[in-house]
Amino acid sequence: MLMRLGFFPRLSAGAFVFFFFVLTIALRAKEPTGTVADGSAGKGGDLIPPDLITRWNPGIPGGIPAVATIYTTMPAAIYGDGKTDATAAINSAIQAAGTIATATNPQVIYLPAGTYRISDSILMNRSYVVLRGAGPGLTKIVGIPGAQQASIRVGWKWDYTGVWYVIGDVPKGSTSLTVSDAKTIEVGDVLQIDQCDDFRYVRIAPDGVLHKRQPTTGMDGPGTGAYPGVTRGPWRSVGQQIEVAAKHGNTLSLSSPTHIAFESVQIPQVFKTATARAGEPGTRYAGIEDLYVSGGTADNITFVNTAYCWVKNIESDGRFLDADHGMSRMHIDLIHAYRCEIRDSYFHHARRINYGNISYGISISNQSSDNLVENNISVHHNKPVIMHASGGGNVIAYNYVDNAYIVNAPGWQESGIDGSHESFSHHDLFEGNWASNLGADGTHGNSGWQTWFRNYAQGRNSSPPSPDTGNVRAVDVAGWSREHTFVGNVLNVEAVNGIPPVYECATDGPSMDTGAVFRIGCGAGADYRDRDDGTSLSHLYRHGNWDSVTKTVIWDPHNPNRLLPPSLYLTKKPAFFGDSPWPWAGPDLKPMVGTLPAKARYDRMQ
Repeated sequence: MLMRLGFFPRLSAGAFVFFFFVLTIALRAKEPTGTVADGSAGKGGDLIPPDLITRWNPGIPGGIPAVATIYTTMPAAIYGDGKTDATAAINSAIQAAGTIATATNPQVIYLPAGTYRISDSILMNRSYVVLRGAGPGLTKIVGIPGAQQASIRVGWKWDYTGVWYVIGDVPKGSTSLTVSDAKTIEVGDVLQIDQCDDFRYVRIAPDGVLHKRQPTTGMDGPGTGAYPGVTRGPWRSVGQQIEVAAKHGNTLSLSSPTHIAFESVQIPQVFKTATARAGEPGTRYAGIEDLYVSGGTADNITFVNTAYCWVKNIESDGRFLDADHGMSRMHIDLIHAYRCEIRDSYFHHARRINYGNISYGISISNQSSDNLVENNISVHHNKPVIMHASGGGNVIAYNYVDNAYIVNAPGWQESGIDGSHESFSHHDLFEGNWASNLGADGTHGNSGWQTWFRNYAQGRNSSPPSPDTGNVRAVDVAGWSREHTFVGNVLNVEAVNGIPPVYECATDGPSMDTGAVFRIGCGAGADYRDRDDGTSLSHLYRHGNWDSVTKTVIWDPHNPNRLLPPSLYLTKKPAFFGDSPWPWAGPDLKPMVGTLPAKARYDRMQ
């Protein structure tokens, strides 16, 4: 079933035994009806019940801006020779450009072809500044062994100050809320709203405490006091980023709706994450374009407290370079990020692709919201795409995601696109991807209200280091995860050790060692064979998926709407499809699986 994300499948279950609670289960009891995504409704009613989804409108409005003004061109003969330490020169140029860069006058730091060695992180902490190369095959940023944690840091300010209580309930889909004191909150500020865990639907494991606020300060960031204090309640796993569009007294109008309900009984609070004012956290409209990056000893690129920032047309290489050097955590990590874009890029390999060493590709974490990850390649990782307590409204679309494995657990099929590794990820859309498998694990807790539309799941890796014989599946939804939606997907799974696959492996299903189209309700904690009490299966919504076991399209008999729209977030064909047909995957197409541009791009590299 669900890839035990980063842990060897036979570790003792006792080390991660769940505590805290017994869930009170009521079918879709928690979420009120929200906005139906554009195009999701047709004749005969809703294609997807409205209580399962949100409005997906991700990324930078109008797309990534084309910044033309070059502030400075780094002299490649001096700093791009592959030997000279270019860190200080690049960072000085970024800071200088930031003193004149504005929304109407953004600036580019241009790195011509060459290899730029760095001994510390490049700090992209100035708004409206772009770091641009001559192309990922020409401009290379390479870390010097053992020095920097991340090769490039975008944003990066952890010492938050101030927390305000939210007054009253904030239903899902709300575009306004009231706080206890809005005097220092301004229009344009991005805030995080979160709340104490509601044990009616949230479960966390004893080790599932990352990427969220603790009951006390000093959690999940460099130093102490990283987050504003929490005066009452348990962990705050559920949250999202919100932007202030207008202010009337203590009432804030929001530029995007809330993706989940925040109830007063759970003591919701807000604090600033991206204001872009001096002395406060926040970097906006900073971009990384057209270059190659490697050598981060932890992440290659980290985003912290960012809004409307981007990565475009880069190659991030995590391979072992020299000594004990190479990426060991994430290629891209979005932390408290709002409406950022990761697109048209190639993320591959890591220093150690083992459980516990992380070795992830693209990560959306810490209640990041409304971000767009589109048209990328992410291959040869422990987990190529992963959500860590995401904040909803994120869209992961049209990416090629393959070869997810653990080197020291040969044969174990890892998660390709993992909709949740740390609780409580919610209300994200995964559309049009090519992946080894789809779903959400439960190693550190559960998740809910994730939607999977028009994806193709191959069922196993294309080029594993050893044959995939364990945990082979097209879809997994971990124990206690709720309201996951699968509509219009094409799901393949193959025989394992000569044993034919099954359609469904659930509480009373066959062995985990058998290939399955759907593996539901397993993996709640350390032992992937642990199962829930039927929660995941009873809250699962499936409609219009084709699978290789039944060789049919199976529809929900209670929903007469069988019209699959092209997209749940796009209104027209994406430009990167060119002449290729779009949509490219779905049971209503002939053939059901066509050409995904990201995969075609990868195949041409081989």
